[in-house]
Amino acid sequence: MERNPEIQSVITSTRIRLARNLAAYPFPQKLTPKLGEEVVYLVEKALEKLDAFQKNAIGSLSEEEAVLLQEQHLISPAFLKCKKMGAAFISKDRTISIMVNEEDHLREQYIYKGFDLYKAYERVSGIDEGLATSLAFAYDDRYGYLTACPSNLGTGMRASVMMFLPGLFWSKELGKFIPELKKLGLTVRGVFGEGTVAEGYSYQVSNERTLGVSEKQILDSVHQMVLELCELELRARERMLKEQGTTIKDKCLRAYGTLCHCAQLPLDELTSGMVKIKLGIALGFFKVRDMRDFNDFLADMRPASFRLENDLQKASEEECAMHRAEIVGRVLPELVVRVR
Repeated sequence: MERNPEIQSVITSTRIRLARNLAAYPFPQKLTPKLGEEVVYLVEKALEKLDAFQKNAIGSLSEEEAVLLQEQHLISPAFLKCKKMGAAFISKDRTISIMVNEEDHLREQYIYKGFDLYKAYERVSGIDEGLATSLAFAYDDRYGYLTACPSNLGTGMRASVMMFLPGLFWSKELGKFIPELKKLGLTVRGVFGEGTVAEGYSYQVSNERTLGVSEKQILDSVHQMVLELCELELRARERMLKEQGTTIKDKCLRAYGTLCHCAQLPLDELTSGMVKIKLGIALGFFKVRDMRDFNDFLADMRPASFRLENDLQKASEEECAMHRAEIVGRVLPELVVRVR
């Protein structure tokens, strides 16, 4: 399913996150620094038996290094504040991350590029089962996994899919659809999760209910709703083309020309331009070589990622704008070409 070009133009990635706590320790909000260090140590030792993970103590990272992890969705925005006791363990392929001492003792997550909730769950569930052989998780026969926030009680699982929904935004159907999602125990959030705003028509669709349902029921409901949203989005795009196709096409082509042929490219101009390029791909004005490569390129152009990967930590914004223009002008035509 994920190889379907139309589906790929709507769905960016899939994420499964599990919240777990150690039975013998208070929730992170009540942890002393010493106890917090003990939790980190226990998780680190348990992970050594499973796979190779890189430890990232939040307090020892530079601000840009920490923001980089957030940009890559390996840690949450709230985790940036957990400098005293927070540590993130990240797999070599950077698809699995385990935040220790965020809201819960463990936040295990797996990110899959594409659409496959079941594969993502199988991967992170394997890590979770491995950890459970060394760690005693807080669990109640009636309520399931015990979590710091009641909204995660039960399975402790969030199954989310990142979707690009310009058609539903344009038609205002998404706002009308959200109440229906809530009735089904689902929700729509911004790019970085709860409490964040949508960025460039990108939204996270995920389960809101975790208690009284099984992991399979959650996966099935999110899967089905995502497919329905995909169908609604594709129909809305058809109406966009019919009603405002020429106007939108002009904006997309102008953005492409500017991004490919400029000497300086400020971050805000890059961001707004790339949204139009992605919209142009979705509407068929451009052909993309590989949607995953394009999305990876967009991720690499985020502020912290761009500075660190291009050794520009001390560069001025003007210098960054020059480098940004050179890279985008060189790489974008290799990834995206005009087709009509």
